[in-house]
Amino acid sequence: MSTIKKANVWLALCALAMGELVYAAPKVVVNFKNNTADDALYVRDNSRNDVATYLNASPKPGKVVAGGSSSFTVSANGTSPITYATVRYQAGVKSCQFTTSYLMSTTLGGVRMPKWNRSAIASGGAICDVNVTSVNYSNHDWNVSFVMR
Repeated sequence: MSTIKKANVWLALCALAMGELVYAAPKVVVNFKNNTADDALYVRDNSRNDVATYLNASPKPGKVVAGGSSSFTVSANGTSPITYATVRYQAGVKSCQFTTSYLMSTTLGGVRMPKWNRSAIASGGAICDVNVTSVNYSNHDWNVSFVMR
């Protein structure tokens, strides 16, 4: 193999390796709004998703005063095709469990399709709203709004 071919192969391998190193899973910015009359406490449980959300959040979610709001960013580790945030807040007897996720899936034709999901589970008379408020289509980062009433 000639020196030029070896150099081209080496450059191609380096480019592929660098592409993998620079890849980062999308980040989600969570904006939580407490529209209740009570302080909302961030409730941690020991579920895998809740623990991963807390570990990957910056700053860490915490108590939000009545009428107040809080924001934090959750980043996935490694090159996972999935990024998610799962949090639960409780204000008095009201409770909201919010979830948002991103998944890069591949269709039968081999086309890669990003998908952003969201859900909220209310209890104790709470009203829980969740909306994806913006998406950066170049890197798939997104912002989500969690509102507890």
